[in-house]
Amino acid sequence: MNLRVFAKAFMLLVAAALILYGTSGWLGKVMGADLSFLNDAWRLIALAVGASLLVGFLYPSMRGIKQGDQMLAFVRRHVEQNGQSFFVSDAVLVTALENGRQGGKIRVQFPNGLLAEGVIESYAGALTPPTIKLTEAETR
Repeated sequence: MNLRVFAKAFMLLVAAALILYGTSGWLGKVMGADLSFLNDAWRLIALAVGASLLVGFLYPSMRGIKQGDQMLAFVRRHVEQNGQSFFVSDAVLVTALENGRQGGKIRVQFPNGLLAEGVIESYAGALTPPTIKLTEAETR
């Protein structure tokens, strides 16, 4: 879930619900219709909260990955220390150079300018950036 999108949608929809509730009597008279469903503020706020949660969950998958987005890549490297050999996994923020969807292959750029290619593993979560699994990387 994208918390920023959820918060924006929540504020917008709760404001709309309160405006509808506040003007429900006047709207009923002007339209000449029974708008009694607008007379319950808690029901309107509950609808706003539910819609906000839905938007927060669906937005990342509808948007996908756009060019310029920051992504988290896990890079494996070989380190030798005191005669022992280790494989170390580092988390590195990379920049997407293309648009893409989960499971799709895109090009990315490391902060030092090197280019790589990888498969999008996940979209952004509530507190985590989108992740990518690198398949090919440029070496110097």
